Amino acid sequence: MAMPATIDKLSIRKHGTNEKLDRRIKLTTDDKEAIRTQYFNAHEGERPTMTSLAAKYNVDRRLIQFILFPEREDLQKKQASLRQKDGRYYNKEKGRKNMQEYRDYKRKLVKDGKLKSS
Repeated sequence: MAMPATIDKLSIRKHGTNEKLDRRIKLTTDDKEAIRTQYFNAHEGERPTMTSLAAKYNVDRRLIQFILFPEREDLQKKQASLRQKDGRYYNKEKGRKNMQEYRDYKRKLVKDGKLKSS
């Protein structure tokens, strides 16, 4: 078994690093709270649609739905884990390529001084 790359031990979220640097995060904590506020503080007839919120924040409607109704996300994760057992979601080459791009991005952050190496 191969040893993990040194860069894998560095965490983008540690060291008080800005959430915006982590490309895996689509919405910050503040964005999520704003979405909940906009949706639940409006009267039922005046609520923004999930589609309009998704367009405003440039994300998928399903992500907005998961933010507003976390129980739907829990159910989806359970169903996905059952489907994953038959190997449905795993693409070895795509996973390898994504990991390499993520490691390169972290190396760039270290080089630019935005991420502290331990």
